Amino acid sequence: MNSVSTVRQEIEAVVQRFVTLANTGSLEAFADLYTVDALIMMPGMEAVGGRDGAMIFGERIRSRRPARLVLVTQEVEVEGDGAWERGTSEWVRPDGQVVDRGKYIVIWKRTESGWKLRRDIMNSDVRLVRG
Repeated sequence: MNSVSTVRQEIEAVVQRFVTLANTGSLEAFADLYTVDALIMMPGMEAVGGRDGAMIFGERIRSRRPARLVLVTQEVEVEGDGAWERGTSEWVRPDGQVVDRGKYIVIWKRTESGWKLRRDIMNSDVRLVRG
């Protein structure tokens, strides 16, 4: 069994791949980071599931360009073939201006091909203005 610090390093490596693929990479490779039974719950949209849901989420991330996504892992806990991660997010413009900050929790599943996102929820710290 892997130690918590080893699992954290493995998950952080997947998080960095997630950020790279979300910002500039292949949507298909991005969707492959999720389990087939994934559930993704993001601000301003209904929950989406599986590979198709991951593709929708990836497209949504790209719609925020030229801002890029930055994620930082704050905490990881492991139990058997599962883990959860808590982290922070920022959307950063090319000039360095942060246009949105938030937080997220991911429930991870260890698979034969490594750690994959099974449940993913992100919330913005920016208050929505309702008209």
